[in-house]
This record gives sequence, C-alpha cells and structure tokens, in this order.
Amino acid sequence: MAWDAAGGSATLRDVAEVAGVSASTASRVLNNGGQGVSNDLSVRVRAVADALGYVSNQAARALRGHRSGVVLLASDPRTSSIAAMAAGMEEAGRERGVSVSIAAVGPDADAHLAVLRILRGMRPLALVVTSASFVGTESARILPELEAAKREGANVVFIGEHEYDFPAIRFDDVQIGRTVAAHMATLGRARPAILTSQGHPAIEGRTQGFLEGLTARGYDGESIPVESSEVSRAGGYASTNRLLRRRERPDMILAGNDVLAIGALHALRDADVEAPGDVALSGVDDIPIARDLTPALTTVSLPFLEAGRAALALALETSMPKDVHLNSTLVTRESA
Repeated sequence: MAWDAAGGSATLRDVAEVAGVSASTASRVLNNGGQGVSNDLSVRVRAVADALGYVSNQAARALRGHRSGVVLLASDPRTSSIAAMAAGMEEAGRERGVSVSIAAVGPDADAHLAVLRILRGMRPLALVVTSASFVGTESARILPELEAAKREGANVVFIGEHEYDFPAIRFDDVQIGRTVAAHMATLGRARPAILTSQGHPAIEGRTQGFLEGLTARGYDGESIPVESSEVSRAGGYASTNRLLRRRERPDMILAGNDVLAIGALHALRDADVEAPGDVALSGVDDIPIARDLTPALTTVSLPFLEAGRAALALALETSMPKDVHLNSTLVTRESA
C-alpha cells in the first residue's frame, strides 16, 4: 500500500486498512456524516484520513480535468455580514460567468475538515474563507487542508484579518478601533471599558485600536477594564454585568462588535442604567438591527457587499494576488 499524503491520493481502502475498519464503515464516516458509527470510531477514522491526506474523490472523478465554481466557507451563513458577502460574490460571479456557493463549515475542527475534504474532491476554482469561521477551531489542523487545496490548483482567499500565507480582503480592524475611540473620547466621559472576545482576530484588532485610541487622548490604558466573552448577546450581557459590579462603574463601553453591544444594552436596561445618559455605548459592524434599537447604536459600517465582490475578483486572480484593504465608516447614533 502506498499513498502521497501531500497530494491527497490515499484511497478509502487505505484509510479503512490503517484505521482497522471495513471500507463501508470508513465510507459512512467520511462520506455520509458518520451515521450509525460510534463517536470513538469516527474520531479514529477521521484522524487516519487526516494523516493520510484522504480526499473524497467521487466528485473529482466526475469532474476530472475541470474546475467549477467558487465556494464561500462560513461558520454561520445566516448572519447578516455573511449574507452580504455572499450577495456581493454572487453579483460579481454572475458578471464573470462563475457560480458561487456557500458552505457551512460547522462548529468544530472535525466538521470543518469534513467539509473541506468534500470540497477538495469537487475541485472548485477557489475557496473564500471568512476569518471568523476559524474562531474556536483548531486552525493547525485545518490549515494543511487549505494548503493542499491550493497545491491542487484552487485559489484560497480570506475575508478579514488573519496570520496565514493567503491573500485577504482586510478591513484594518485596529484603525476601526482607533476611529471609535476618537469619537467616544469627545463625549466627556471619564471611565471607559471594553467588551472583547479572545481568539477572534477582528475583535482583538479592534480592542487594540480602542486602547491605542483612548490612550492617545489622555486615558490611562492600564486602568481600562477589558471584559472578554464569546461573541453573542449572552456574552455581551454577562460581561457588562461584571463591569456594572465594579466599584467604579464605567460611563462608556466600547464593544468589539454589534452583537456584544446589543447584549450590553440589555444588561444596562435590566440594571436600570440609562444609555446614553449613564453609559455611552458603541459597537462595530452596523448590522441591520443596530439602527432599530432603543437607543439606536453608534457603530462602524463595514462594506460587506464590496468585500464579497473583491473576494470573488481576488479568488479568480491568476497572477500573484495582493491583499485588498477596504474602508469603513463611523455611524453616530443616539447611544453615543
């Protein structure tokens, strides 16, 4: 038995032999979601497939010699930002005669890997990866799959900040944070606080910008409380409650995105703390509900539709592609 791990030419029978299972069991795990197979056995088969570089080749046989379509990978395709990116990609794809599809990569590394192996077998023209889809996953396991897809001829492009060797559509999250901080510093408030999420590249960049911007305007960066949570309404709510229990309650909160800010707004309301009277509040992203909140949320509008169009163009680039940097716009509303 021989295989080329780098080229992904291991067969299903190779995987089954090394994992000590039947070919039908390996197929159920790798091609049919593991239905009827125990979790321990599924983990073993996937680990072997990962080690051998196995790729489902049913679609590859059907499309041998051809590449088709660009795929957007996202952890949750239902979010407004992902929907806007997808719309931009689809618009640009229609103009260039290229089909665009969306793949939900799932909540963990195993699900992510399973989707990527299927996609590699389908031989796409390119994969567009949202940086947020890497949050909470084991990127060290996933990156080799993207690198293998690139070796096999598929361009790989990211949307958002990342540290990997792939071109990207970038929003400059640090500068976004500085812009928000510059505005919030004009409000005459003395006790700023920040809501962030560790491990989220965009929000971590914005947090760095918040601190740099506030420090540049005379605030003591060392004394600014920074509360971290998952990126959810519940996370923002819990972090804000922790801030409100501090001996010196903050009088302005800079949230790393609008979802955290919405959680903060609910926590303030439940604690009978008025926004913006007692606590000014800002977010980032300008999701559709931001303008309909009470008070309407001060935030930063990001060009997600334009990002999708730019990502499609970058994904089809045949020369050495360069990063594309997009501008954002501060939107001031009643919350700050």
